[in-house]
Amino acid sequence: MKLPTLLAVTALVLALPASAHDFSADIGKFNTIAATRKPDSEQALAAKLAFERAQAEMEQSDVKMLLRIRSMTNAGLRALGEQPALLTSEYKRLEAALAHPKTNDPAKLAAARESFARLSAEMKVYTDLENMAVDQMKQALRLIESAPAH
Repeated sequence: MKLPTLLAVTALVLALPASAHDFSADIGKFNTIAATRKPDSEQALAAKLAFERAQAEMEQSDVKMLLRIRSMTNAGLRALGEQPALLTSEYKRLEAALAHPKTNDPAKLAAARESFARLSAEMKVYTDLENMAVDQMKQALRLIESAPAH
């Protein structure tokens, strides 16, 4: 991947929608508790693994959302004569464009409906990945809280 592309993807990841789960408080809590636990205990090691997995799953789902879902949304918007999406409300924008299309071309409407159907399925997957990451973070917090203190 070229540097400008990498920087663009990084900028997009940092501009994720507010609806995405923010782990900042969970990370702070985890680190605060972890500092009081034996780092080599079975629970602390399991907690660290769950913690890292939760962060990786959230990052993976965010990248998937930004790349794959944005591509499908833009394909649907283009089919309807709309400009490609630049905001995080692409899904609702495509849904509104389908409700009030600027074109009567049946092929373009069918293409946009197909894009929206695929997008809807992908959004469910993204939501599931996000929920799994949230569950992993909760598990990490439970495990670190159960680890023996120093």
